[in-house]
Amino acid sequence: MTSKNKRVRLTKNLIESLPADPAIYRDSDLIGFAVRVQKTYKTYIVEKKVNGQAVRHTLGIVGQLTLPQARQKASETLAMMGQGINPNEQKRTEQKAHEHERELNRQHPTLADAYTAFLSERTLKPNTRHDYDKVMEKYLSDWQNKKLADITRKMVQDKHKALTENSPAQANMAMRVFRAVYNFAVEHYLGDDENPLLPAISPTKTLTAKKAWNKIKRKKTYINEDKMPDWVKAVVEFENRGQSLETNKDFLLTLILTGFRRSECESIAWSAIDLKYGFVSSIDPKNSEVHTLPMGDVLWALMKKRRKYITGNWVFPSAKSKSGHIVNISKVREKINNECGVKFTFHDLRRTFASIAENLDYGQYTIKRLLNHKDDDNDVTAGYVQISDKKLRQAMNEIESTVLGEWREFLLDEYNKKAL
Repeated sequence: MTSKNKRVRLTKNLIESLPADPAIYRDSDLIGFAVRVQKTYKTYIVEKKVNGQAVRHTLGIVGQLTLPQARQKASETLAMMGQGINPNEQKRTEQKAHEHERELNRQHPTLADAYTAFLSERTLKPNTRHDYDKVMEKYLSDWQNKKLADITRKMVQDKHKALTENSPAQANMAMRVFRAVYNFAVEHYLGDDENPLLPAISPTKTLTAKKAWNKIKRKKTYINEDKMPDWVKAVVEFENRGQSLETNKDFLLTLILTGFRRSECESIAWSAIDLKYGFVSSIDPKNSEVHTLPMGDVLWALMKKRRKYITGNWVFPSAKSKSGHIVNISKVREKINNECGVKFTFHDLRRTFASIAENLDYGQYTIKRLLNHKDDDNDVTAGYVQISDKKLRQAMNEIESTVLGEWREFLLDEYNKKAL
């Protein structure tokens, strides 16, 4: 029989043979190492005084730890106890830390959670909101239920690479949208200590470090002056079936005679048109600033003509759209493309407007004012340069002359007659 009081050399066979009577069997080879027997199980333990106080610490259950593993663990723990460290207190501290970590993990948002919170605190322009929703629903749909903290750099690299195969531009946009939501979440989701739950650096940083962002060439297309007569002729002679107000052709002419972006031109309200003094205003969708320009003579006459026949709120109304004004008349653009053989996009008209202003030798500050471009913060001079309305109207008329050519006088007479 094995004595419960004397030290014994603990072996695998001995431990297996110990009766299920509560007792402690202390090892004779490694002082402080022992096996504690309970009625239903046995555990490996260590015993040693720490700072003058007897401490007993459980290493693990027999069967879950092998004897060699238990000896190694006992040796390491006893050495730690010899340095005055109580393993029980350390274990409690670690358990609290693990519980805190688990609680924080429960608080960690998924991508879907973060996006919902992002939308609740951000006011996005309609086009931007459309792009963000598209990214979330189409490109990042498989990440919706993943916690942001679990989305790794490798996942970002793989996702960006996969999306690039279809569209480099869309791949970049998807990662930029993710970055915006992630950066928002860093400051939005805080722990009890007011520190962020998420790492401050977005995993999209890996794309910058690896120089993996796709290089997208900026479009430079515009309507060449040699092709302009054919384009103007196609627009002026375009038949608006069912549209006695000539809304589509007037819209295209307004685009190229103002340099407005498509969406800002579509939503011009009559309240933004000053027919007495000849000014037109819009809300720039890119920087949300009011953009006011003096109108050239033809554009001014065009607006007077339209105002005579339109009683609603919008300069370019549409009975079909929910907004009440026209929205992206791509079919009309395609018909004119085919009619004159001059391929163009709506933004090409803005670039054409800018190119003509440049070719007319107007200075950079005048062109910036015409296009409503923000001044460079580093350009101190820009804050002092004021462009007069007279100079801007002169530029608008010269641009009209370049665009319309021989059609200018014809359209001016026609619009003035219809406005009477």
